[in-house]
Amino acid sequence: MKYVSKVTLSVNGAEVTDFKSFTVKEKEPRKQINLMNKTGHIKMMVRHSFSLDYVVPSGTKFNFEDVEDGTVLVEREDGSKIIFGGVATLKVGEEKYDGENEVVQTIEFGAEKRVDE
Repeated sequence: MKYVSKVTLSVNGAEVTDFKSFTVKEKEPRKQINLMNKTGHIKMMVRHSFSLDYVVPSGTKFNFEDVEDGTVLVEREDGSKIIFGGVATLKVGEEKYDGENEVVQTIEFGAEKRVDE
């Protein structure tokens, strides 16, 4: 089992590391299509997407709506990394208040490429 130790979003010279959790979204490599007498399969273009739970600071919070062509670096405890390039914000979720005095907001991103190191 691999654990994530740090997630960093870099965009326009700014870095954000206030993330609580990281989720890679599912991929759809093929899709079924109806043919005359059977079902066929076509290969789909891979779309990389993921979501981050952002811990909203008490001061100035980061404006995720402006994220375009960013980079997200996910560092794991075993030293391996995942790098997402061409990152853009797809959806800014609502703020959730938990019992620990933290405000968490789920942000969904899309990426043009993914590199596993």
